[in-house]
Amino acid sequence: MISEILDRDFVLAQMELILKELKSRTSGRRDGTGDGTHDAEVSPAEYAQAAAEMDDALSDEKVGSSGPTGFDPASGHRGGRPAASIDKSCFISSDPIVSITQSALQEYFDHDESEDHVDIPEEGSARRDGESESPVTNRSLATGLPPAKRRVFDKFSITDPGWVSSLVAMGISKFRDPHPFNNKAAPTHTMANRCRLVMVGDWGSGLPRAQKVATEMRKYVKECLDQGIECHVIHLGDVYYSGFEYEYKKRFLPYWPVEPGEQDRVGSWSLNGNHDMYSGGHAYFGTLLADPRFERQKKSSFFRLANANWQFIGLDTAYEDNGLKDPQATWLAGVLAKNSQRAVVLTHHQFFSAYEDSPSVGEILRQKLEPLLSESRVFGAIWGHEHRCVVHEPHADLEYARLVGNGGVPVYMTHREDEPYSSPVTFEDRRLFLENGLEKWAYMGFAVFDIDGKAMKAKYVDENGSVRHEEGVDAGNA
Repeated sequence: MISEILDRDFVLAQMELILKELKSRTSGRRDGTGDGTHDAEVSPAEYAQAAAEMDDALSDEKVGSSGPTGFDPASGHRGGRPAASIDKSCFISSDPIVSITQSALQEYFDHDESEDHVDIPEEGSARRDGESESPVTNRSLATGLPPAKRRVFDKFSITDPGWVSSLVAMGISKFRDPHPFNNKAAPTHTMANRCRLVMVGDWGSGLPRAQKVATEMRKYVKECLDQGIECHVIHLGDVYYSGFEYEYKKRFLPYWPVEPGEQDRVGSWSLNGNHDMYSGGHAYFGTLLADPRFERQKKSSFFRLANANWQFIGLDTAYEDNGLKDPQATWLAGVLAKNSQRAVVLTHHQFFSAYEDSPSVGEILRQKLEPLLSESRVFGAIWGHEHRCVVHEPHADLEYARLVGNGGVPVYMTHREDEPYSSPVTFEDRRLFLENGLEKWAYMGFAVFDIDGKAMKAKYVDENGSVRHEEGVDAGNA
């Protein structure tokens, strides 16, 4: 990711330029700019649709930010002058059109044939002498450009809005015409009674710290390979900004902690996230799930892993955003009617939130699964979406509820370590990634679940490999 594209002001300025270009192309008129290959793939009607949606999105964004909520410290919090809004340094939009714009800009600036292509280090490349680790990204257009061209970006302009507008139009067309939903669940995978599940959520940013998370995850995978223990790695969804094919190939697949050729020895699974669907889920189903490492998933976005005592069931809550696309609820009811193992549901979206005060959070999911929840057929749930790591007490008909969404998106930590938890939270890693400076960045991390018979032990690990919390659970008489 490039720092300017994570700056909301920069993105808004580009949206203005792109909107103007989209409107000029609705009649098929060309102004001599743009990539001919891309342009030939977009019809005037698609440009018109994109212009209308860009206009609406831009109007909404001017009213209020679509960036992450709940991560800006209150004025004066922690003492002294408050930190700058996270929209200045890590603007991850929840608006599909804004996210598509960010994806298109990133692909444009990275493309070798772009007029504004800049040779800036890829994420994770070695830092220069004396350069400190950035909490977000060290990639910047301004530092990659020669001095004569830096003024271009001071004015928030791009040389070829035609190229970017064609990418935006294609992205919006895909968003409005999503990949067909696979109604058939992946075949149940039978796990050994001793096995390990490594889970990470919202990891697909490709940022250096997300790569550090993958490096630490790899150590737990390698330990299983060395000791002959069955292991599965599960992503709880979201590849940023909007699930373009480019983003899976650049930000996800190269850093996935299961190496090519290991698919027969290590399982790889991925849920669908709302950002995966912002370009219609085409690359989620057609690129990510087509990778040989994910072959066991059979290009389905819902699946089941089970042994004699436990069953982990992945559901797609993103194909219908913050919902549950049919026939998953019926399928799950049938699965649980036939199988009595202790059931843990895996989703991208939350069943509930201690920090997002909205009745819509998890509403449809809870409604569709209400008979199973009220009858205690579902023991627990693990989800992502909210970029935190939180352990909850029993709540909302769930005995076991865990949020593991801190895999790859930098966010501020808004609580002091000594602040009491608000119910139903019982643990949150509140340490600061960087102690200096105004911005109080939270740690990233993942979770490891080791199963041995009826016992399950969980570890919550940070990006440096430090275990921050441990717990044990027993399947009892399940």
